[in-house]
Parts: sequence; structure tokens; C-alpha cells
Amino acid sequence: MRRIVAAIAALFLSTFALIGCGDTSTDSHGNHSAEMGVTAANAQAAEIVINGFEYSTPAPVMPGQTVTVRNNTDDEHSVTSDTPGLFDVIVNENEVARLTAPEEPGSYAFHCTYFSDMHGTLTVED
Repeated sequence: MRRIVAAIAALFLSTFALIGCGDTSTDSHGNHSAEMGVTAANAQAAEIVINGFEYSTPAPVMPGQTVTVRNNTDDEHSVTSDTPGLFDVIVNENEVARLTAPEEPGSYAFHCTYFSDMHGTLTVED
């Protein structure tokens, strides 16, 4: 019986030792690659979502970054900059469109040309 208990204990200890030895590679600056991957994924995930008659805006985006606009409604909407000509996309019902964030850092107010009560702000940061 002691041999069985000892064998099971050894099996558990070796399993936990292997789990602790996962791949945690670092780059030449000492940064963990997993941390860098999360940052890149967040930068790629910039999305304005339209639900009902409201915008859900992303965290600050990078200058020139592509921003996805997802319309989860049965109505056509737009994301139109309050500064004429800066950005203006029409998003058909239950579809996706894309816009390019302005090149200059700042806060950019926008609205829907179809529903005047809809307003949001896109923040661009370096």
C-alpha cells in the first residue's frame, strides 16, 4: 500500500513540476511575448458597436488605426465626424464597416446622420 501511495505522490509532484515549466520566452528587452501579444490584440480590437440607438466606443486608438464599426440593429446608421470630412461611414443593418482613425491625437466627436440623438467620441492617442 505504501508503494501505491508513494507512486501516486510522485506522479502528482512530477505533473505539477511540468505545469510550472511552461514556455515563457522573452525578447531582447526582457518583455514576455505573451504580454506583447495582448497589447497587439487590444490595438487590433478597436471597435465601435451600435446597439439600439447608442454607440459603445473603444478605448483610445492609435493614429491611423483601423476601427471596426459593428451595427447590431435592424436600422442603417452612420459614424460621421462632427468635423466635416474627417470620417464618415454608413453601416447597413446588422453589418460591419471600417473607418480610419485621424492621424492627430485628440478627441473626435461623431454622430449618426440618421438618428440625431446618437453621439459618441473617438479618442486617438500616441
